[in-house]
Parts: sequence; C-alpha cells; structure tokens
Amino acid sequence: MPLDPGTVHRFAMLERAVKSFARTGRFDESLKFVEEMLEIAPEDAGLSKLKARVAAELVHQAIQAQKIAAATQLLGKAKEHLYSM
Repeated sequence: MPLDPGTVHRFAMLERAVKSFARTGRFDESLKFVEEMLEIAPEDAGLSKLKARVAAELVHQAIQAQKIAAATQLLGKAKEHLYSM
C-alpha cells in the first residue's frame, strides 16, 4: 500500500532537517528529528531502509566530527608543548 503524500512530505522535510543540522554539527537536534522519523510508517519496509540509511549517515558524520575535534585538540596541545620548549 503506497504512503499518502503528507507522510512522504513530512519524511522528506525531516530528512532535510537532519542533514542540515548534522552539517552544522548540531547532532542533538538531528537526533531528535531522527527519532521523529523512526515513528513514521513503521510498517513500510522501503521507508524503514531509508530511515536506517539516514541514521547511519548521521552516526558516521558524528564520528567524523568527533575525530576532527580530537585531532584539533591534540594539535593544539602539541603546539603548546613545542612553544614551551
């Protein structure tokens, strides 16, 4: 049974919001929208696959951001150490 246009539109808007917030590093807000997405049409297999893909992309972006933040912090400490020599 096909989804109604309102559900499809709502899902698309939530997906855009998730990606937009993730790009700016606002992962808490993105997570709230992912949780809302997961509640939409749980019986639809195709939509469930898309939900899983969006959630996985969000996790990947969060991990990358965390690695970048850790590397930046490490670089700052290394510079500090070099300047103190």
